Amino acid sequence: MRLLVLLIMFSFAFSQGTILLTPKKAIEIAFKNSREIERIRREILSLEDVYRAEKWDRFSPKVDLFVDKDGFNLFGQVLLLDFGNRLARIRSAKISTDIKREFLKEFERQVKIRVVRLFMDLALAEKLAEVKREEMAVAYVRFDREREKLKEGLSDRVKVAKWESTYRRFRAELMKAQRRYNETLYELKRFLGIEVEKPVDVSLEGLLNFKVPKNVTIDTDYLLRRRSSNYLLRVKKLEIAYFESRAKEQRRIFYPELYAYLNVKNRYEHTDRFRSEGNIVLRIPLFDGRASFFRERSFLDLKRAVEVERKDIEERVKRDILRAPYVWEELYARYQDAVAYDNWAQENLDLSRSNYELELAFDLGYAMSTKTEAERRVMEARFNIILFLMRLYDLLGEDPMRVFEGKIPFFTEKVEGI
Repeated sequence: MRLLVLLIMFSFAFSQGTILLTPKKAIEIAFKNSREIERIRREILSLEDVYRAEKWDRFSPKVDLFVDKDGFNLFGQVLLLDFGNRLARIRSAKISTDIKREFLKEFERQVKIRVVRLFMDLALAEKLAEVKREEMAVAYVRFDREREKLKEGLSDRVKVAKWESTYRRFRAELMKAQRRYNETLYELKRFLGIEVEKPVDVSLEGLLNFKVPKNVTIDTDYLLRRRSSNYLLRVKKLEIAYFESRAKEQRRIFYPELYAYLNVKNRYEHTDRFRSEGNIVLRIPLFDGRASFFRERSFLDLKRAVEVERKDIEERVKRDILRAPYVWEELYARYQDAVAYDNWAQENLDLSRSNYELELAFDLGYAMSTKTEAERRVMEARFNIILFLMRLYDLLGEDPMRVFEGKIPFFTEKVEGI
């Protein structure tokens, strides 16, 4: 009785220490533990502080204390109005922050795709190990029977060596599949920031029961209308605005600034006497050796370079959108092929079971392993479709996990030609 209680307590403690990982839960852990995400967030905070500093620097008063051998001066000034580069500096700081925020959003989308891909690799490795385990079992039985027949003089060494070679090959492939599974599991833990020795329980919630849409095709018009939301296009648009703003910062010649200042003076021999004066000053830069001109032209050249780059990116996005229907048709055809193969494998397995005899036991074993391999093909074809749809969502700058929410907006009903 005490032993039973101890076993129950141990089982309970073990279950409490085991992390249940679903794709959704894993993504939450990744966002929480990712050092790269934390680094980007810190960079955003830094850029936000720069933006605040530029806003305060524009019209906030500044006070300086000057001390020399005769006395001290307290000098304060405030900018009342400017027509030049200060507002552009504020805008540049804000755009830098917006660019980094876009980068963080894209990185988070890539994290989601990466986590789902790791779960898929785990599932495929586990299924492949199941296939190789069944193939190895059949080959071992054949190998063992050939050895027994050899002792009775009903076989020869060539057949025995052949089946031993087959058995050893399947066993090596099983070890490879198991190694791949464990390596993928360790990589998943590392990516999520979980200690690699910590036990986890993996659940493929949402992946295995994903329903592949039927009789649909990709609506390229829908995708083209939303291509401006693409991450790279959004970033390049912000970069163009950034360099344009930086160019405006350099336009100083003939851009006036209006200041108000107050100067309070005191001499050491008359510490009880203070002299103050205030005034409003209009400052108009007239000449700086054309330095601002060349700096402005430098940023304008960078702006034009980004415009060229953005045009190329837009063409690539359009290319990816226009080729999407063909990729979808290929993936769906592979899925249908896998489903048809799985249906045949099931029929073959049912037939083998109905005809089961001792001499046909091997046929049943092969039918079982063939059915498992067919299930793996269907799983792989379904996973490829899921990844394709997730990348399409990412292409539009949207959450890739929307794939699992149900209706996919960029599908349209397929119309068969006459």
